[in-house]
Amino acid sequence: MKKSIYTIIFALSIAIFTSSVQAAILPPATTAENKTEAQINEAVNEFNQLSKSEKKERFSNVKTEISKYKSNLKNGEKIDDNKLLAIIFAILIPPIGVVLYENKVTTKFWISLLLTFIFWIPGMIYSLLVVTDNA
Repeated sequence: MKKSIYTIIFALSIAIFTSSVQAAILPPATTAENKTEAQINEAVNEFNQLSKSEKKERFSNVKTEISKYKSNLKNGEKIDDNKLLAIIFAILIPPIGVVLYENKVTTKFWISLLLTFIFWIPGMIYSLLVVTDNA
């Protein structure tokens, strides 16, 4: 029974990871302008379907990360683009953020995936801790 559950979780994580990697690698099938408009409309619709508290939480997460980024720039520290991308993915899709930061599938990825399946917020918090080196 455990083996089949692990197999299902592994298959789902691989499907999620490969679809996001393919979307990042493959060239756009349509014109860039039409695709951009469609992505914006899809993102707006998805955001509008969130509850008020989820919207507030996402805004507060983004604001805190932006303020951290600005304070690091003032101190002369630079956050490389990969870490910034990993932070954004850790907020939106927590396991993918961990994989991008670690550059491989580790136990931290599996913990993040499990927490994300339980509920999105614990997975996001854990992934942010991993990506910001606080875990």
